[in-house]
Amino acid sequence: MELFNQKVKPSELEKGDHVYTWRKKIYTHHGIFIGEGKLIHLVNPKADGSRKKEKSPCPTSDCGLEKVAGSGVRVTCIDCFIKKGSLYRFKYEASREFLVAKLRGGTCTTARSDPPEEVIHRATYLLENGYIEYDLINNNCEDFALYCKTGLWSKDIGYSQANMVHSTKKEAIIENYVGFPRSCLKRENKDLGEQ
Repeated sequence: MELFNQKVKPSELEKGDHVYTWRKKIYTHHGIFIGEGKLIHLVNPKADGSRKKEKSPCPTSDCGLEKVAGSGVRVTCIDCFIKKGSLYRFKYEASREFLVAKLRGGTCTTARSDPPEEVIHRATYLLENGYIEYDLINNNCEDFALYCKTGLWSKDIGYSQANMVHSTKKEAIIENYVGFPRSCLKRENKDLGEQ
């Protein structure tokens, strides 16, 4: 299964990479690698402020820096980003077969990435100037990273993992009966540009 393994070591990252890490083995958290061991990512500033600090502050001077207060766009060191997890590279220009085989949003898209300089420019600009309000379904960390990489909103290029939540019991029944996740069909159709 090495073909589908997107795990990457921090030393293998290239500037402008879209990376993610699994949180509680349930969902992924996304960011853009900008070099020098740092990422820019989006967090929910409302939820983040209510959480207890799990450890002492990071020794990296600008880790957690949010230049526009309350925007949720932050610069973070790799260690604080991944916490105790692993790091994975989000795949762009994935083939239809790869997209369908992944079965889950939050790991790949058929969209093409812009050059690294443009990606870093967008991420840095949003760090300096803020970003639209965080929303779990329509504007989350994955949507932020997809925008930085492509200049497109995620609804234009595919479903993020949050948009793949089943909305009805009927869909869950179909998924169990057919054996192929309906949410994956939605993501495939959207990602491949269904008219």
